[in-house]
Amino acid sequence: MNPPQSSIPQRPLGRALIAMTALSLALLSGSLLAVDAVNRAEPDWWLTPHRMIQTNLREIDARMDLDAYVAALKAVGANVVLFNVGGIVANYPTDLPYHYRNPFMTGDYTGEVVKRLHAEGIRMIARFDFSKVNESIAREHPEWLTRDRNGQSIPPYNGQVATCLNGWYQQEGMLKIIGEVLDRYPIDGVFFNMIGYPRSDYSGRPIGVCQCDGCRKRFREMFKLELTVNDQADTEPVRAYARFKDRTISEQFTKVNRLVKGRNPNIAICTYTAAGVDVLRKESNTALDTWMYEESFRTRMTLLENPGKQQANAAVSFPHYQHRLTSVSSDLTRKRLFQCMINGAWLDFYCIGPFHSQEDRLGLDQVAEVFRFHAANERWLSNTVPLPDVGLVMDHAEKSDELRGLIRILSQAHASYDLVSLGRSDLAKLPALVVPVTESLTPTEVQKLETYVNNGGRLLLTGGPVPPELKCLGLRSARATLTQEKGTYIRIRPEDKARLKAAVFEKLDLLPLNGEVWTAEMGSDVEGLLRFIPPAMFGPPEKCYYTNVSDIPCLYARSSSRGSVVWIPWLVGTHFEDLGHAGHAALVTSALEQLLQLPRRVRVEAPAMVEANHRAGGAGRFEWVSLYNHTGQMDKVLGAPVSVRDLRIHIKPQSPVKSARLLKAGTPLPLTAVAEGAMECVVPLLNAYEVVLFEY
Repeated sequence: MNPPQSSIPQRPLGRALIAMTALSLALLSGSLLAVDAVNRAEPDWWLTPHRMIQTNLREIDARMDLDAYVAALKAVGANVVLFNVGGIVANYPTDLPYHYRNPFMTGDYTGEVVKRLHAEGIRMIARFDFSKVNESIAREHPEWLTRDRNGQSIPPYNGQVATCLNGWYQQEGMLKIIGEVLDRYPIDGVFFNMIGYPRSDYSGRPIGVCQCDGCRKRFREMFKLELTVNDQADTEPVRAYARFKDRTISEQFTKVNRLVKGRNPNIAICTYTAAGVDVLRKESNTALDTWMYEESFRTRMTLLENPGKQQANAAVSFPHYQHRLTSVSSDLTRKRLFQCMINGAWLDFYCIGPFHSQEDRLGLDQVAEVFRFHAANERWLSNTVPLPDVGLVMDHAEKSDELRGLIRILSQAHASYDLVSLGRSDLAKLPALVVPVTESLTPTEVQKLETYVNNGGRLLLTGGPVPPELKCLGLRSARATLTQEKGTYIRIRPEDKARLKAAVFEKLDLLPLNGEVWTAEMGSDVEGLLRFIPPAMFGPPEKCYYTNVSDIPCLYARSSSRGSVVWIPWLVGTHFEDLGHAGHAALVTSALEQLLQLPRRVRVEAPAMVEANHRAGGAGRFEWVSLYNHTGQMDKVLGAPVSVRDLRIHIKPQSPVKSARLLKAGTPLPLTAVAEGAMECVVPLLNAYEVVLFEY
């Protein structure tokens, strides 16, 4: 018996979208319009940044117009599609009794889609979700289900019941389902949703620590402990449970990797964990997450921590679960896609239902625009490496306000930076290194910094403590820490202003201080700048003054014939993140420019709301500077940016430049030679974004 036709209106967006993009597509290079067969023998194809659209299909979409679906994907320049194949609903005629067939499906839905996509040169990644089964299957196999603290299964949610990673369905059944799909269809990748141990259901109701037999047995075997029912307390079973989750998830995807790669090593594996995975999936999935540098930070961090892998960070179209059929700001979507693209990762857009029949279409123009820009300029955007003037060390500080504040300072100053690790990155190539010290440095880290400076490096440390074992700083010994007290300040003396040379200090004699200050006994060749003002009165107004300026420095600097070091012994990045005071930002940039004499390879004269990035082609034939205009951001609302005119770029390229041009505008850019091999150019107009290409 066929299910009833859905009463949900189907918008005829397919033809409208195709018509809308026809003129733009005609202007693109012929390569985008060509029909290329998918090369399934191409190893590591996923390392090249692709353009993926996830149309997270519903049961009712099994009857959609496939011609319109494929044409719309092709029209925007997508070359990868994430398509629902199995798990909660089988979108193909499965022979497995525990795989619930889509009741709206007729024929071989998956088979027809993969055939049509491949005919258009579009790869297909098969999406699976094994976190739940239909309640009809759950009734027959209660041993597969997640159990609450009372041993009861989680109540069905829209007819679906939560399964546990340690039950047969996820341990064995999912492998059989994946194997069936691999045997039948020439898919290009697999993706797994809702992996691991979900904390809550879609309505936010907590699930808790699963108490099924599989979880209790595996936990006991691994740790010789009984499984906790409360993972919030600080106990040994709770700490073990965190390790248990990581270990069991890694083991699961190691098994998946063996299965998939054993069938075809060129099939990409994509999900939210790193073990056994080729493409790490992330999501920008809330309208309230509007830190303007979020996707730039996320992409750089992911690629740094996972060498040899790629990132697909989904620009999620909807604001939250309960309103999945509507969209976030179109300018937010564009920003998310651009920042991933410009830092060397995939472009990834995710919506509920077919792309061609969205009922909220406000963001689709922006998706099409960025996808088509990448498609037209793939040769310049797909194989690039960063050219940072500053390496910003993320070890121990990944989620700290100190790191976020330093990113904000460097970005607003248009300083070219990249995230680096003391343990994994080649520090010798970095003109300067900024290290936020949010916890004690290890002896190995101290030695790496010592070697970096002794080889001519420029080092800026913020926070503390910094051990006296870091000999390049020239401190005799560490002293007491001045704990946080209200009403403290930093005095900027005339001699400090002369050394720091920032224009903002002409109108500043004080900086607010709101945190710990680390102190040290200085060596004779260490320069101590700024001075600590002990707690001053702050009320009533008649008593708001201080009476003492100490001799305790708030900045240490030392230069030698080998290298240079500056230590700001308090969390200056956190201060800027909290207060946004121009003096805190100027202190960091002055330390780099004046005290460390950073030789910047690129300078951008533009408003602080313009984000710049500097990268070069992997083959050494070009470099570019990207510009993104954040001026449309108003608190948590992102709107259209205000156009910016006459941005000046000063660049010292790696090789002689024969020409420069604007990739978005498609126009050449005059160059003016300046001293010592440097060049200047002026970008006449910046709307949302631009990439300035310098060809050697």
